[in-house]
Amino acid sequence: MEAQLFDRFRYETIVKPDIAQNTLANFVNKIKEDRAYLTNLCDKFGNTILTRWKKKSRDKREALLLSADPTIEKEPWFRLRTEGEAITWQEVRPLRRSWLLPYLSTATLKANPSVLLGLLHNRVLHSPEEWAPFDSEMVRQGWADGYFDLEYCGYYCVVMHGINYGKLVPWDKEAAERCDIVGYPRARLIIEAQALMFSRLRAIVNLILEGVDRDNSGACNKWLETVRTGFKQSNSIEFWSDYINQPFSSPPKLDVDYYCSIAKARMQAAKDHLWLLQTDPSYFRRFVKVLAVGEVYKTVWRHVLIVKDVHQAVMDYLRWRELSEEWSEIQDCYHRFRDNIHPGQPLPHRLERSLSLLEGTLIAALDRRARHLNGYVAQRPGFQHFYKFTVLSKPPSKPGQHMFSIESVCDSTEYQLYRTDPLYWTLMQLQSQSNVQFRFDHSELFARLEAHLAETSPEERARLDETVYAKMSDFAAQHEMLYAIKLHRPAFARRGPEDALEMMGENPTPSTRGLVVDAAAYKSKSYTFPTERIKSFEQSTPAVGRKDEAWLDYRTAERKILSEFWKQASESLREELTHTTMNQEEINDSISVVSVSTSSEYAEIVEKERLQVLDAIAAAAVTKTVANTTSSGENTFWETGPDLSKLDIKERAPKPKTRPSQQAHQRSNEEALSEPTTDADIEPGIQQISTTPRALEMIRKMFPTSAEEAAAKTTDWDLFVHAMNDLGFNARNVGGSAVEFEHSALERKINFHRPHPVAKIDSIMLQSMGKRLKKHFDWSREIFVGV
Repeated sequence: MEAQLFDRFRYETIVKPDIAQNTLANFVNKIKEDRAYLTNLCDKFGNTILTRWKKKSRDKREALLLSADPTIEKEPWFRLRTEGEAITWQEVRPLRRSWLLPYLSTATLKANPSVLLGLLHNRVLHSPEEWAPFDSEMVRQGWADGYFDLEYCGYYCVVMHGINYGKLVPWDKEAAERCDIVGYPRARLIIEAQALMFSRLRAIVNLILEGVDRDNSGACNKWLETVRTGFKQSNSIEFWSDYINQPFSSPPKLDVDYYCSIAKARMQAAKDHLWLLQTDPSYFRRFVKVLAVGEVYKTVWRHVLIVKDVHQAVMDYLRWRELSEEWSEIQDCYHRFRDNIHPGQPLPHRLERSLSLLEGTLIAALDRRARHLNGYVAQRPGFQHFYKFTVLSKPPSKPGQHMFSIESVCDSTEYQLYRTDPLYWTLMQLQSQSNVQFRFDHSELFARLEAHLAETSPEERARLDETVYAKMSDFAAQHEMLYAIKLHRPAFARRGPEDALEMMGENPTPSTRGLVVDAAAYKSKSYTFPTERIKSFEQSTPAVGRKDEAWLDYRTAERKILSEFWKQASESLREELTHTTMNQEEINDSISVVSVSTSSEYAEIVEKERLQVLDAIAAAAVTKTVANTTSSGENTFWETGPDLSKLDIKERAPKPKTRPSQQAHQRSNEEALSEPTTDADIEPGIQQISTTPRALEMIRKMFPTSAEEAAAKTTDWDLFVHAMNDLGFNARNVGGSAVEFEHSALERKINFHRPHPVAKIDSIMLQSMGKRLKKHFDWSREIFVGV
């Protein structure tokens, strides 16, 4: 109640309970009436709504929207731009309707027809009760900043679920903690916003259907197909992210199966990244090339910075492994108690505890990522002009030693930055704490980032290099998880710091076991990966071009350096993990992901590569000899070319068949995709997968058999997505540059990053994608054939 001492937070009106109930009832009745009306129109004239709205030009769409409600904002990002303007709270108060629905603007609705269609479909399909947590979050910022005229009705609250939705009731502590009831001032804003939304949608749809004979029945088959398949952003081939486009998607919910799969896919992608860094020297070189740019990498600390980024990749895997395990536990718990999870009832104690611990884990993880991003963004070429770096010391790195001092030299205000450099402004705002009221909505900031990158010039887009964009992907995924937990209903009481620490001690999780126990002891020693090996690797000759004996020598030297690097890295990591309370199984798994070069799998990869190169050398020698013989007209086979008897070519051991012989029509492509294959020529009777020419061309580039194919030109990202779609995968953006490919028949996912700033996949990355698909889907070149 201390806020009532300030004018901007003071309640403007005190109303009696009967008046408050009458206000709420009017809103709720209007919502029900408009929702039923719109449901009927979508069922009868869905095709007409779809066709007419899509055919309109942008100018005609905007004119229709303003005709429906002239108070709709014209410019997008109302909250973001208003916060930076030098205006008082008194000047903001008249913009009440914009603060109630801050995401609605003619600019957003006219640019992409899917936005209005998604908004209409999801508001009609899902009840106001389902939307209430999201709508409450949308008014959070205006509420916290005192931008609303508020009504007060004593200690009365409003029911936010079930048949009594919108009913005024006395305050109850337990029900309020579950968000089953919300205080009248805030609840009135939520329900008023919903009534305004349906009022606007009704007016818009009426104008779209103007002139249509309502007595005749139309059709909705195209409408149903559109909403079933999902929505996309303009000029985008992937389905949009529901989190980043939340106002126009289905309401957020705690889908434990979905988040469990997301965590698992992210963990696997992080593990694959480490696997490729160890098994593919070309991939490691590309990693260093893309990473080590900017002024700080020109200093004496270049190689230390590189190994710190390799170490960060290991930490990323460990964090996703922890989150994957915790989501799996919550998944089991949620399914076990699913019949006892309903609004109006307390959560089962075990589930409440697990959700509370996971929420704390995500908040801590996001704060760590924000601090990391703050320093990382400052180093990147696109933003380093905002900072001054001063070298403070020289290698080798020592405990407590500072490499640089970083000083901001940006003298622009936040509002000036929003107008002059929205990219940098958005990145800075995304680093705000995730657990405070006075902050922008992170999903809106991610949406602002995506919109800016889609609209801006190639030069501006290039400022956000692929390394930053990839880090933003993980950042977005963890924010989405936290968002879903916070908006879950029934909610749970948030614990104070002391209670949270006590609960963590009593119920250790993978994340809490990964925390450093003795910070002083940990900081007394430096746990850096070996820098000298990185320096040696950069100075070594890369194995590129035609695969001959020289290529094999260069590749062998590269592998030797990397194996030594990872051996020392694993020793450093093992010592570092002694400062945690991880169990032995967790430590062993952590060490295993950086010890691939000591595994039998790695030995097989190296031997297979060696044999392939020797086969290529032998084939080239034979080709050359035949050509010489043809040109001379004489048999000179034994007079030219190398002595093949001296080449160390081992006979390949025969591999057992792993598939039964049966006709192609007896088994589906989905079954064939999931089965292991051999690298030998396909034998008669072995199932092959017929696919489109574009998919087959992509497969050949992924699994090259010649120097020409290995050095093929870049592959267009959209072509890659289409090819994957031909092979049964659906693509969906999941934040930042990350795109999730899900095979519906196999119910399996794999994440790839959309190239940035140019959507072209280079040959090294495309081949690394092939290696990952081989690893997880048993793909190989030989099992695919053209239609």
